[in-house]
Amino acid sequence: MASATPQRYDRRTIALHWLTAALVVFLWIGAHAIDTFPKGPLRVDARSVHIITGVGLLTILAWRIAWRRNGGTIIPRDTTRLDQIARMIHLLLYGLLIATIALGLLNAWVRGDSLFGLFKIPALGSYDPAARHALSERITGWHELGANAILVLAGGHAVMALVHHFGWHDGVLQRMLPDRGL
Repeated sequence: MASATPQRYDRRTIALHWLTAALVVFLWIGAHAIDTFPKGPLRVDARSVHIITGVGLLTILAWRIAWRRNGGTIIPRDTTRLDQIARMIHLLLYGLLIATIALGLLNAWVRGDSLFGLFKIPALGSYDPAARHALSERITGWHELGANAILVLAGGHAVMALVHHFGWHDGVLQRMLPDRGL
């Protein structure tokens, strides 16, 4: 499928890829831990970490996209059906990441969240408390659905990388692994 000496991505592309993956996992686990904290300052802090990390992921994602368009290594396109599917899944992952982060930020505004008790995000609109809560619950559901879809697709992405490495021995996984000299 690939040449004997596969082309590698540059160090920045590799670092941004793995940082994105780590942040996605951290955010997913953190989101499931928020409600284990008692209502009050600890839960506010846990939610604050989640919001700030989500903004960090958005920043990393924007950097990835800008770097890919303006300096990152581009691997020559394959014309196989499998490569076309892989590229569609990558685009879907990017789209889901952007949509899920946007939903999370929207929800922080709808709720009027506090960041570490130091700064209050202005509440969006003039909803009565019941309507605000209902809207927040709906957005939370979409946000969770997006996050779970990201994990499923990223898991499939990882499985296929392992298939390439251990099954097909084509060097595709090596493209995204850090140099041993780092």
